[in-house]
Amino acid sequence: MKNESPIKQEITRRAWVVYALFLLCGAAVLIRILYIQYGPDSARLRARAQDTKTFRMTEIEAERGDIFSRNGRLLATSLPYYDLKMDFRATGLTDSIFAAGVDSLAGRLAAFFGDKSSRRYGDMLKEYRSRALAGKGRVYRIAPRQVSYFELGQIREFPILRHRNPNVSGFIPERVNRRVLPYGSIAARTIGRKVNDSVMWGVEGAFDEYLKGHDGLTRTQRISGSFWIPVADDNNREPVDGMDVITTLDIDLQDVAERALEQQLQAEEADWGTAVLMEVETGEIRAMANLSRRRDGTCVEDLNHAIAQRINPGSTFKLASLIVLLEDAGMSLDDVVRIDGGDVVIYKKRVRDSHLGYRQLTLRQVFEVSSNVGFARAVNDHYRENQQRFVDQLVKIGVNDTIPFQLAGSRGPYIHTDAKKWSMLTLTSMSYGYELEMTPMQTLCLYNAVANGGKMISPIVVKEIRQYGQTLKTYRPQVIREQICSPATLAKVRSCLRGVATAGTAKRLQIKDLEIAVKTGTAQVPNFNRGYGVYGGMNYLATIVGYFPADRPKYTCIVAIKTFSGHGRGANYYGGSLAGPVFRAIAERVYGSSVDWQAPVAERGGHAPDLPQVKGGYYRDVEKVLDRLSLKYADAPGVKKADYVKAVPDSAAGRVVLEAAETPKEGEMPDVGGMGLRDALRLLQVERGLIVSFSGKGKVVRQSVIPGDSVRKGQRVSLVLSTDHTENNSETENGKKTE
Repeated sequence: MKNESPIKQEITRRAWVVYALFLLCGAAVLIRILYIQYGPDSARLRARAQDTKTFRMTEIEAERGDIFSRNGRLLATSLPYYDLKMDFRATGLTDSIFAAGVDSLAGRLAAFFGDKSSRRYGDMLKEYRSRALAGKGRVYRIAPRQVSYFELGQIREFPILRHRNPNVSGFIPERVNRRVLPYGSIAARTIGRKVNDSVMWGVEGAFDEYLKGHDGLTRTQRISGSFWIPVADDNNREPVDGMDVITTLDIDLQDVAERALEQQLQAEEADWGTAVLMEVETGEIRAMANLSRRRDGTCVEDLNHAIAQRINPGSTFKLASLIVLLEDAGMSLDDVVRIDGGDVVIYKKRVRDSHLGYRQLTLRQVFEVSSNVGFARAVNDHYRENQQRFVDQLVKIGVNDTIPFQLAGSRGPYIHTDAKKWSMLTLTSMSYGYELEMTPMQTLCLYNAVANGGKMISPIVVKEIRQYGQTLKTYRPQVIREQICSPATLAKVRSCLRGVATAGTAKRLQIKDLEIAVKTGTAQVPNFNRGYGVYGGMNYLATIVGYFPADRPKYTCIVAIKTFSGHGRGANYYGGSLAGPVFRAIAERVYGSSVDWQAPVAERGGHAPDLPQVKGGYYRDVEKVLDRLSLKYADAPGVKKADYVKAVPDSAAGRVVLEAAETPKEGEMPDVGGMGLRDALRLLQVERGLIVSFSGKGKVVRQSVIPGDSVRKGQRVSLVLSTDHTENNSETENGKKTE
């Protein structure tokens, strides 16, 4: 092999030098990387990198589903609100721009929010600017509360913030969805609330899985300071909006129940109360009011007493004892029971009636006047030698069954089912509703079974899950007991319940043209471990429960009010007089609003009224309204079911005629007067793209843009509903929030 030339050797040597230099540089870079990554200063460097990173993945909050009443009224929805923040170290926010506008900005903020003076706002803004320039953060909140979209538009015109370039203004409005109840506090506890994943109740909590939807994800890029913009990325994911929940509640009946209950709690200085109205056949809850009275006299919904308050039912439990005596013991309603003046001792237990003087009564009369002595005597006479048989019969009719309910917090009954563990007094006490506990809802279900031909079903408060108008899931009540007793016994029990309303403890609650079947109850309530008597007084639970109409039961209702009687307070504690007026108010409203129950005016000797005015709309919507009102109607020639129509009264024929009407033109303001909030929002926001603010609750009585005027997408429109006050922080006409 020949020796290499000196030139080639020089080239090889230089190549090795270059290779060595590259190797040393690579090793130095690797060592530096490892030092930065794992060295003593690595934590600080990571934090700095996190603060200055260019890209990040950002969650997009899904739109939470709405909650509706049974007839489509909006009970809960989400509206966009904004947290107002400002980047005081924004690139374009120079000292000269800040100094020139800070005082004016402070004045506008003070005038708008009214929580502090212009000087204090100015000091706050200047302090934030100083902190930002000193490196102590850069983004600070500048408003005391969140603002609506309408208010945001006004604030964008404030000094400094009016700059459209965010790098100059530093303005950062962060959107958040706020849950709004258009009807204020009505049914608030039943509708519920979600605070976080661990604190939730009502429909919001029980159906959160359907309401919450699925958040989206998008990649964003920093363009300057604290400002980010979305960019395309394969990992981006669109949010999936939540589903809508359709409840069984009737907002009008709910309002009546709450108002009547609140009025009674305040008038009688009672502690808390609940009222539930349920449709007999379907188990659908039409109203569920739960109120507690505070020391200052105001009433709030702080607990669902109907399902959570397990308490001695008292005399309302006598229905179960009556069924057992008729069904198993073979007693007749005409059997005579010794009362002995209504004050006796049975197995060392003193039993006393609230109304004394009866020597003897038939079993029917014992139930109608609610005699404790009568039931204690009758039950002891037939079950003293076999006490287990009595409780087995109670279990047979379903009083010990846990009633499933769609909302969390429901408690099951507590009944001594093992007679071997009873005391000598238990049988007597249980016969008229003591030494056992039930919730008002469980008592309601027992009475509903009597009204429903003997079938006991579970109540429901949600009937459908919908998405984009399509029903995805339907709920039906569960059958707890197919038959709680024989038809013969059922007929006797129902006649006794009617007797309570006509000749017994509820005879003062009779309603004109509406026959009710009820049972009243007044139970002494123990005060935790202090017994029944405390502070020189007594706690009572006053209850009335029953159904109506008595001959064709349509609704079952229970009203239970807990009160304290003593030291000159709460002299009224009987079921008929304390809870009865609330029951009557609910029954009268149901009767008055049920067209099917009303006899024609002509049959009552009156004059036929004018036909009601029905607003124009799409044919099928108007048709549904007319059917609901049981009004006769006919189509004018040429009208099609897809047309926009108006209903023209034809008094001579006793009907309305559907005539074709001009469909609201695109670009013109529709007339939303008389509409509910949901319909108005759909017509204005969804169909026309307008930005709507509203105040009050109920139906629209005023709109800021006259019907027929030109409107454009994105234009702001204010609506005033039938009341001027709302507890949901909605906007008024001028955009200021109602507090």
